[in-house]
Amino acid sequence: MTSSRLDRLFLLLETGSSSITRSAAAKQLGEVQRLHPHELNTLLSRTTTYLKSADWETRIAAAEAVRAIVSNVPQWKPQGVNVKPEDGNQVQSLSCVGRLRFEHFDMAKVLANSTHLMASEGKEFDLEEDSSLGIDNKERMAKQRQMLNARLGLDVAAKLGMDTSSLFSNEDLVANNGKPEISSNIVDLRVRIVRELVQFFYASFLFLF
Repeated sequence: MTSSRLDRLFLLLETGSSSITRSAAAKQLGEVQRLHPHELNTLLSRTTTYLKSADWETRIAAAEAVRAIVSNVPQWKPQGVNVKPEDGNQVQSLSCVGRLRFEHFDMAKVLANSTHLMASEGKEFDLEEDSSLGIDNKERMAKQRQMLNARLGLDVAAKLGMDTSSLFSNEDLVANNGKPEISSNIVDLRVRIVRELVQFFYASFLFLF
């Protein structure tokens, strides 16, 4: 297919004197595709430019040309892939070696032997009693109170001017064994602290207005 003939067909597609001439040029472009299948990309790329033409007749002729070209494209018939059936007793591929397989996953073993996620007994918040450090009970109480204030967010309330020293006493920090630690009534303590904070901010709101 010479480029001069192809150029004449596109010229007729754009500037044909009648719709019959333009339609004939469109059909000729489809015939070019049938005779020269390797020219598909070239034909479509040049034809699509006329689809954006300002002339209505040119756009109609370009659409007919696209239809003629596509209708002469042979239907793709892919060849099937011959898959060799694998025997279940064959050795696994190297990509699967050392990887966890679903049929080997034991949920009961995971629950029995694995570490509990997001679980804590609270021991990391308790102060270890070590007589070699020379820390008396008063200092231990002060450190325990400081840790509890940081844990409950009371350090922020103290910066706002609220007196947090009366929210809980030293007895609240002493467990049954006499060692300073956060006792089991921490839930009731939080409720009381929240109530005190609400009353404090409500009083501050009334003072401002």
